[in-house]
Amino acid sequence: MARFTIETVDERNKKQVVNLLKSDMIKHVFAFYDIQHDPEHTLMHAAFESGKLKGYILTYTALETLSVIMECENETAKKLIEHAPADEFVMHAPPDLLPTIEKRFPYAKHYIENWMLVEKGKTRISMSELACRLRTEEDAEKLHKLLETRTERTPSSTKRYFDWMRRMPLYGLFIDDELVSYAGSFLQLPQVWMIGGVYTNPDHRNRGYATQTTSAVTEEALRNAEAAALFVRSDNYAAIRTYEKIGFRKIGEKLWVDVGTGLRP
Repeated sequence: MARFTIETVDERNKKQVVNLLKSDMIKHVFAFYDIQHDPEHTLMHAAFESGKLKGYILTYTALETLSVIMECENETAKKLIEHAPADEFVMHAPPDLLPTIEKRFPYAKHYIENWMLVEKGKTRISMSELACRLRTEEDAEKLHKLLETRTERTPSSTKRYFDWMRRMPLYGLFIDDELVSYAGSFLQLPQVWMIGGVYTNPDHRNRGYATQTTSAVTEEALRNAEAAALFVRSDNYAAIRTYEKIGFRKIGEKLWVDVGTGLRP
């Protein structure tokens, strides 16, 4: 029988939760960031036992698809998962929670992602004059055109991409005025920046462009933080080789669980 209690995280207990999350900033980076920097779009339930954080489930609502993070041990997950949305979300969780997740969402699809990290002073940056910061509305239009080639996902609006550029560091590489590759950081803390959104037009792959754009955003990350981290699907060997060339190393694995969205990492 569970001895822990589950509480909604709000102004009454947020400071306590934040202090407990600091025990492993890399592991808890999303929860640490979201409940402090975007509480309006963050719903978090935390499990406590004798004042100790046993785990949590967090739903982030600002994206086009609901994003859910569950971090805990299996016995705690059996209770926390009751606070997951009913349908249509992507969940990120430790791989050993898969049986509990499948029992609650038997129709879900899942993938394994490598969790990779590079620390300051340990990079092999491949800088290029071709990779530059994306800033303008024209850049946003070209990013929209680039992401239209990503057939497994529907691109967002040009306005949303321009909003990204104003809030987050995005780098692109142009060939004959066409944006053919980009990479960005969607979360920035002094301890770690999260790298993501790395994508190259299929017609321009295997030419080192992703290495150059990822290097550019990683270089900025490590000027401002102690480490940079990212997730990559475990069978995406080309991308993994790209990140390893820059200096990223695997530190663990995470589940990507698609519950009714059709999305894949």
